[in-house]
Amino acid sequence: MGIDPEREVEISREASSEEIWIDSMGGKRDFLIPPTVYRPREDTTMLHRSLCKIKGNPGRLLEIGTGSGAIGTSMAEIGWDVCGIDINPLAIVSARGNHKNQGKFRTIELGIEEIGDDFEKSWDVITWNTPYLEVPKDVEKRLGPLEEAALSWEGEHPIRKLIELANKPGMLRENGCIIALISPSKETNDELSKAISEGWSIRTIDTRSQGGERTAVIALWKGWRWNPIKEKTVASTMTLLNKESQQGECIISEEQTAGYGRNNSTWNSQKGDFTGTWKISGPTPPILDIQSIHMAVSLAVINAISTWKGKGLEISTWTNPKYFDYSIKWPNDIICFSSKTKVAGILLHAESKGEEVSISCGIGINSKPRIVEGEMRQGVSDTGLEGLETHLHRHLSSWFENHKRVPDVDKKFLQRRWWNAASDSQIIGKQRKHYDDLCVVSKITDSGLEIYSKSGKKEITGIEIHD
Repeated sequence: MGIDPEREVEISREASSEEIWIDSMGGKRDFLIPPTVYRPREDTTMLHRSLCKIKGNPGRLLEIGTGSGAIGTSMAEIGWDVCGIDINPLAIVSARGNHKNQGKFRTIELGIEEIGDDFEKSWDVITWNTPYLEVPKDVEKRLGPLEEAALSWEGEHPIRKLIELANKPGMLRENGCIIALISPSKETNDELSKAISEGWSIRTIDTRSQGGERTAVIALWKGWRWNPIKEKTVASTMTLLNKESQQGECIISEEQTAGYGRNNSTWNSQKGDFTGTWKISGPTPPILDIQSIHMAVSLAVINAISTWKGKGLEISTWTNPKYFDYSIKWPNDIICFSSKTKVAGILLHAESKGEEVSISCGIGINSKPRIVEGEMRQGVSDTGLEGLETHLHRHLSSWFENHKRVPDVDKKFLQRRWWNAASDSQIIGKQRKHYDDLCVVSKITDSGLEIYSKSGKKEITGIEIHD
């Protein structure tokens, strides 16, 4: 990378600068930073904030691209055993000098591609403020090799490099995870879609948009074990999981003969359809309220169809790209956006006993188009839905798994994502009507949607829970 190493050598001989960084917890630190070394910026604080949300006691943390040592130093001070690597020798000198010997923080001059099988293993967390800018095609805008390595990437995508590293035997401990700051570009979303296909779960921890630049912090981990109960024919998959079932267990049937949906409407499958039920919460009470659970399931279904079809995974906004034709109809339907017809339905079932609460989620997806009760229903694929079940499993895990390390879902982020994913014309039904009353959706509340109509302001829920 870079075009003028001689110029970079010249720059590297310039005097170091003094920087003051205030971390996400309000801690103030003085740093001495040589030229070509990445300085702590807003994205550094953003990554630090997400790392501070990691569950459990401090463990072992591997930081890729340690730079000035801001992240490594701050995490070491709160008890983490940190190893920071960087290909820039000036970054290694800077990180060592800025550490002040408070906590365990060692540094190695090394690039992520150079980590071999003999490298230290058993990391609880691998983190990287990835170089999220593409290398300029205009050679006159290129930087020197070391500075460009901290800011830009070319060749293999940073997410792919992280996954390849984490896949090395023993590199991540059981219940270990990746925490990465990324730019949610098309290339990044495509890589995340591949990660889902390879068995990784993904959760967005934080997002930021400023001056047209978007960044997000995400967690990746090997989520719920895939060990489904498979049946040929059942009356309803919703009746076969119980409160003794473990979170993440699922049952999938080729045929459902007495399925039901909202308001006890019938939903019987045809050949090629998908019918399945997951235990998504329990026995401890869910972290999310019922409405938020319903929103997350809707997003999981839409994202699963997207990644199953090989499309990019939107992780921080919903741009509704032209190639993707699915949206959410309030409260529990997935629709084909262009035809305004239903393709999938969702149903939640809750059981409680004392302080224990178990929630199961039934999902039905049409393969081929059909007419139901006089209404046209669209399908997702005329050739069947084989393989979609594993994508559903990973996306449900991404939203609902109570991981020992990964921070919980941010409810405000969930609501923003759902709001963007739901079409304005389909949130509450045809022609924006609640019953026969024309209305406008105002906002999402803790228990439903707030709407305005001729009769004034009201709140609707529409979420069906069967005790």
